[in-house]
Amino acid sequence: MKAMLTIVLLLFLSGCASTHMKQYLGKDIREVILDSGPPINALDMGDGVRAFQFTWGGGTYSMPSTTTTQGTVTSYGNSAWFSANSITTGGGTFHSEGCIINYLTTWSSARQTWIVSDIRYPKRLVC
Repeated sequence: MKAMLTIVLLLFLSGCASTHMKQYLGKDIREVILDSGPPINALDMGDGVRAFQFTWGGGTYSMPSTTTTQGTVTSYGNSAWFSANSITTGGGTFHSEGCIINYLTTWSSARQTWIVSDIRYPKRLVC
């Protein structure tokens, strides 16, 4: 059950990344900077293309846990004792460093800015 919940969470998070990035296609790279902060790197790729690299995602996620307690009560006169067993399932933490997202841009002389033309991100579950 814990593994299934983890897989569903990771698939959901990876889907969010690609949807989030696609909104910037055809837009000024400064819109990405306003939303995501400054890039961690920028490099010229040749043929008038510049890549801006951003860190996306990452962090520590806590998985929920459940504790089930079963016990018996033993009474003797005016006294009673409770004997219990507790079982905890699930829980724990998951940590991800995040991913490097590359926004490939081309220079627009008309707009005097770099325009996002393509996006590259790792093809893995966790970002």
